[in-house]
Amino acid sequence: MTPAEYWASNEKLQHITPLGERFPEVNLFPALQKAIKGSVFEFGCGDGRLAPAFDPDQYVGYDINYTAIKAARLNNLAYQYTDAHAIGYIYHAYTFLAYTVLLHVPDYEIENVIGLAKKYNRIVIGEIMGRQWRRPGNPPVFNRELSEYAEMIQRPYQVINVEYPRYGCDLTLAVFDESLRS
Repeated sequence: MTPAEYWASNEKLQHITPLGERFPEVNLFPALQKAIKGSVFEFGCGDGRLAPAFDPDQYVGYDINYTAIKAARLNNLAYQYTDAHAIGYIYHAYTFLAYTVLLHVPDYEIENVIGLAKKYNRIVIGEIMGRQWRRPGNPPVFNRELSEYAEMIQRPYQVINVEYPRYGCDLTLAVFDESLRS
């Protein structure tokens, strides 16, 4: 089973957030609000846990898992969500947000996803950076170095660190945007 097949068929929504820890990140919403500019397209929104950080009129969430989309719609009635059938359509949003999602995209598929992200003005990638976090399993994890994302995206970036006590480290919000060029 490929990672995409795992996530699409994950009807119990396992591994979307750590069990019993809806928000293991400290000060996540203020950090997201600082990282995001304008409207946001959240790639891999899961059950919609991040949507309340944003204005409902400025947000669209996307996920390949229809069960997650149904949960997101129930959890956040004022927000817009779409599923895998719409991935070819680029939403007219300023920011592409991939929060703890790209670490589940295998190396052989990451360039395609980054290509989609590069159609947006601002790209925000949130994850624990570093290849030492990689592991096999179901689902496998493909954490990358910040430098790998920087090489693929080729835009100036800034970093916002978010405390992540569950793993005893910081989670990185990497914000890529040409407007950051000094």
